[in-house]
Amino acid sequence: MNRAALTLASFLAYFALSGMLAPIGILVQPSAAALGVSSGEMVRTLGFFSSGTLAGSLAAVVLLPNVKMRTLTLSVYGVACCVLLLLLAMPADVRAIAALLCLLGACLGVGLAQAALVISRIYSETYRASMLVATDGSFSLAGFVTASVTVFLLTQGAPWASIYGLILAVVLVIFVTAFWLEFPESLQSEGSENAGLNLGAWPRPIWFLAAALFCYTFGQSSFLIWLPSFAQAEMGLSAADSGNLIGQYWLGMFIGQILTVVIVVKLGAAKMSFIGALGCFLAAALLFLHPVSLGSPSMLSLIWGVCNFGLLKCLVSQATLAFKKTPAGLIPSLLLAASLGTACSPLASSWVVEALGVAAGIMTGLVSLAAVLLLVVAVVASRRDTNLSGNKL
Repeated sequence: MNRAALTLASFLAYFALSGMLAPIGILVQPSAAALGVSSGEMVRTLGFFSSGTLAGSLAAVVLLPNVKMRTLTLSVYGVACCVLLLLLAMPADVRAIAALLCLLGACLGVGLAQAALVISRIYSETYRASMLVATDGSFSLAGFVTASVTVFLLTQGAPWASIYGLILAVVLVIFVTAFWLEFPESLQSEGSENAGLNLGAWPRPIWFLAAALFCYTFGQSSFLIWLPSFAQAEMGLSAADSGNLIGQYWLGMFIGQILTVVIVVKLGAAKMSFIGALGCFLAAALLFLHPVSLGSPSMLSLIWGVCNFGLLKCLVSQATLAFKKTPAGLIPSLLLAASLGTACSPLASSWVVEALGVAAGIMTGLVSLAAVLLLVVAVVASRRDTNLSGNKL
């Protein structure tokens, strides 16, 4: 019963963070209009949430081995509840919004890293990859739900920040349940191997996987942030239809990850990483080119989501198989690389768009997804020259 509750709380941690990230592209234009700023400035303002997530991921590397999980959970989600209440009060200053989003991102970033570590500790190696992919299923489901709800609320004339009410409800559930959950034992007592991770001891494939995680989240975030604007400018879609492309992508991700939960047990994380990297790049390229003969943009967006096949958690799972017992610092460090990609994308892509146009922002994401595929291939090529050659990695 406790393991099931811990699993549910971990899934909700993913839901909360995704629920903040997914609607960013949809919220850009209405929030910019409401606050009287440019779209580029609004992307950078909303992007402070990603910067906060990066800070939270960095803090998690230090906090997880040294702070009791119950204490950490109550602290970060208690603060998150307060921040969301302030955001729902609709501050009119973009600097205040940026500061609140940054703090919220830090809280949810710590919570996400802890959730991934909890899953890796309470499930055996046989089911670890499958369950980590399942957490990403919650992430994708949240993307679909929050994107769809955001479009609905905006079309009904609700304030642009209304979607944060749903995130507040999810965060409250995590906060309340943390009072009675029995978390895994303190990681610090499990020996020096698990108290941290010596980055200098990482084999080369682990570094490649960390770089792939950075490129994946950078490319995914850049593509999704500018996809609604690109769809309106280049595909001729309405604001509602272009916003629904984000929901379709996350729905496809959810479907792909449900499939991966089953398939990864048979094929392994390494093969699924390659399949996901290849599918993610090819489907994104098709969506960018949007050939009418292959289907509507909505269908292509759904296919792109499916073709990811739980890529992020397959990459993380692939790295954990290099160790007999997952070090406490490994997963937070890998998620830090992923958070860095998400944090950099709003700033970098907004500069590119302001200089070269919306299509260039989409191309930035596409090039980054191509790099993911190359890095995954590099992991396979480097296996023969590392001490990981005898592992499942």
